[in-house]
Amino acid sequence: MIVDVDWDDLPARFQSRLHIDYLKNRGEANTFFTHAPTDFGGALAGRRSHNFPRKGLVEQLLPYNRKLGASERTLENIRALQDPSTFCVIAGQQVGFLGGPMYTTYKIITTIRLAAYLDEILSVDVVPMFWMATEDHDFGEINQAYYFQPDGEVGQVSFSWDEQGCPIADLDITEEIKDAFQTYFGRLTPGTHHAITKKRFSPQKEEDYCTWHGRLWSQLFADQGLVMVEPRILRPFGAHIFQTALKETEEITCRLRGVAEDLTAAGYEATLPVEDATRPFTFDARGHRVRVQDPATHVEEAGTHPEDYSTDAALRPLFADAILPILVSVLGPGEITYHAMLKPLYKLFDLPQPILFPRKSYTLVHESEGDDMERYGVTPEQLLTQEPDPSDVLRKFTFEAGTDLFDTAREHVGKAFAPLKPYVKEIDPSMAKSWEWAVNNALRGIDKLEESSTSALMSQKGLSKGEIHILQNVVLPRDRLQERVLPLPHFMNIHGLGLFDRLFAGGALDDFCHHILVMEGKNV
Repeated sequence: MIVDVDWDDLPARFQSRLHIDYLKNRGEANTFFTHAPTDFGGALAGRRSHNFPRKGLVEQLLPYNRKLGASERTLENIRALQDPSTFCVIAGQQVGFLGGPMYTTYKIITTIRLAAYLDEILSVDVVPMFWMATEDHDFGEINQAYYFQPDGEVGQVSFSWDEQGCPIADLDITEEIKDAFQTYFGRLTPGTHHAITKKRFSPQKEEDYCTWHGRLWSQLFADQGLVMVEPRILRPFGAHIFQTALKETEEITCRLRGVAEDLTAAGYEATLPVEDATRPFTFDARGHRVRVQDPATHVEEAGTHPEDYSTDAALRPLFADAILPILVSVLGPGEITYHAMLKPLYKLFDLPQPILFPRKSYTLVHESEGDDMERYGVTPEQLLTQEPDPSDVLRKFTFEAGTDLFDTAREHVGKAFAPLKPYVKEIDPSMAKSWEWAVNNALRGIDKLEESSTSALMSQKGLSKGEIHILQNVVLPRDRLQERVLPLPHFMNIHGLGLFDRLFAGGALDDFCHHILVMEGKNV
């Protein structure tokens, strides 16, 4: 079963107005992008005009993907990129521990589905590609994974690294990472597919951290021919991008300031920090990425040794789009928001912007969990969108006569105490506070009596406030959307590879909403 939830109906903290307006062609949102989300023909016309380093790309991508154990279909997709009529759909993400939160999986599946769809309707070859952000140095974003504890609360497993500040590409599989891996699967409540999931996710000898995760994705989506890419193998083709960025630092800043002002005027938020998003990085002696301080002195070096330079959040999309024949980029809500600032930069770099397509978004609920929610008279959609208080949910189960009795008792308290207030105030005005305390104390006593009687009644029915809280954690773990917390092994542990069949069929590509998927099968 699948339930569609409009983004407007989700709690405000999960919404981005710009993201929703872009999906719905509402307000001024689409003016900040070159194409609407489904303007595939327009994007193809623009991207055809750009000259990509196709031969060099293939020469770099083939050995890198072979190193990851790529399937023959993936290698065929890479070879096809030499043909000017072949394009790609791409998604990217930081290299999160054990695959990171589920939204990374949803990005990849959206990418594969969209590539197959465009291959059919545009009469060109379109291959799926995934960009691992191995140059990222935000270690705190990738070093943890979450699981459900026996009490239903969310636990965390994490690891540290002495070289924080270096690109994640430099991270080896340390003993601490191996311990974190064993700890995670030791604490994960064993499901039907626990053993095979652990085996599939296990690191192999002589792999580093990024190679480990690249192999995972490559093998999980081998049948679909997913092509893996990372920035290090593309940097040799980036001379023009780096040199232009270094020469046009002031103009880039000016254009970003201008679009930030336009976004604010339209009622949206400018999410890219303008002053810190105008210069590339280079590397110091320790391997740490450091922002270029004097752009003019680096122009010549960037032309001869582009491999020594790296992009930031603002330049990364332009760098990728200048080198890879990207027709569509699959993005999450936050990414779409910051890409809204980049249209003026594409014009400055004389680069056709691809389509920005929203990834699919899901909350997964096992049918047994759905049955438990039904026992409490709530649905997954209600828990997600209305966030009911557990006490209010339980209160519905009290006998109507009992509820009336408690409400009547509260009314009687008010009536009984009302004549006493003027009397005690006349004796001593300061006794008004004592009167208020007495009233509130009496009402609290009734509340506690009602809560106790409700708990006793629920216990007789096998229901509890704690179980409602656990069910709330299913859809909103750590008070966040499930896809932003729980990793892929949590769900593969329960559903195995059959999980992917459901996700590949989970809602139409252009149905831009959040989906609740109720998953059948044996639970843990």
